[in-house]
Amino acid sequence: MNKQKKLFQKLNFRLALLFTTISSLILLIMSLCYLYISEKDLKKTSYLSFCGEINTIIANLEQQDTITYQWLSKIEQNGKYLIAVYDNGSPLSYTQMARLEEQLATIDEIMTYGNSTYNFNSKSIDSSSLHYEFEYTATDKSPYYVSFAQIPRRSSTLSSIILYPTSDLYHKLQRQHLNFIILNLTGILLLFLVSLFFTRRLLQPVKQSQDKQTAFIASASHELRTPLAVILSSLSALRTSDSTMKPQFLATIESESKRMSILINDMLTLARADSQTWSFTMTQVELDTLLLESYEAFDYIAKEHDLSLSILLPEDSIPSCLCDKDRITQVLAILINNAICYSKPQGNVKLKLVHTSSDFIVSVIDNGIGISDKAKVHIFDRFYREDCSRSQKEHFGLGLCIAKEIIDEHNGKIRVFDTLGGGTTFQVILPIS
Repeated sequence: MNKQKKLFQKLNFRLALLFTTISSLILLIMSLCYLYISEKDLKKTSYLSFCGEINTIIANLEQQDTITYQWLSKIEQNGKYLIAVYDNGSPLSYTQMARLEEQLATIDEIMTYGNSTYNFNSKSIDSSSLHYEFEYTATDKSPYYVSFAQIPRRSSTLSSIILYPTSDLYHKLQRQHLNFIILNLTGILLLFLVSLFFTRRLLQPVKQSQDKQTAFIASASHELRTPLAVILSSLSALRTSDSTMKPQFLATIESESKRMSILINDMLTLARADSQTWSFTMTQVELDTLLLESYEAFDYIAKEHDLSLSILLPEDSIPSCLCDKDRITQVLAILINNAICYSKPQGNVKLKLVHTSSDFIVSVIDNGIGISDKAKVHIFDRFYREDCSRSQKEHFGLGLCIAKEIIDEHNGKIRVFDTLGGGTTFQVILPIS
């Protein structure tokens, strides 16, 4: 059992891991797509905002007759922008005073890049300003949005480089990446835990079926061992016994062989049910006639057991039932035989047929020893017998299980409850076709 338990735990873990892997891949692909679109939109919005503000700044530069220190400081918006202005290639004093050496080096680097890329030095401009915006990563890995502009004035050409550091934007994107990683890892962990829980629940019926199969094999082996031991013992005694004892031993061998044959047939029936290889021949059957035939077949047996067997049929005609006649006869035989075997002498067994607008209800009622509420839960389990009082030699605990399998195949129900005054009532409910 421990080996089987470990096997199911291993299978549970592997299925959960497989489900988590597939779900995680889908989650990651969707998250990456969302992250890509989100980042693209964020960068685009930021860049368009920069371009819009640059247009305003350049328009103000064009309108300024005198560019003062205070005006440029105001335009920089407390360090939001870095501005360098050149008059005919010579930097204004503000550019030298307000910029650090590192900033000046970056500005010179971008100036060189702009002149080589956009050929400002070789372009002659008229009254219209020229400006280009682009993204640039400096040698020190600092990212910028850059506006490179030339503005014609009366006697000179004003050049400007406006830098917008985008490090805050990229820090924001990095935080978004970190949040993305944390959320996805948390999601994957939760997916694994949920998968572990649900795959365990999905495997539970399989495990229960495996446990039942193991118990079935163990019970079958036990049940077969007993008659086999009796047969072998009788054969051994037969070799050494005198002629007067031989008929007794042969009768015992025959009896136990028939008992084994019944058990093997029942086991084969359940095996066919498990493998869904049962063959059913559905025809329109008159249930009242079928019940009457069962009554006649068991009336003599009931009298042998000093029991009264009675039958109650509807007075009016009833519709036919679409079912397998032989299988339903088998169910009735199982129920009537059980009722006779477990009823006390001078007891009563009653067969009853009722029909409603949607169902046929066949009842087998006895006033025998009854079944406890605890046993009712397991009464249809294989090889289940409540106690010694209900465990007769010819009963293996398979009949009711077979009956239930047959009724299930007919989309019907079989129920058990106490008879008023003592005993047991079995009801078979079959749908009206």
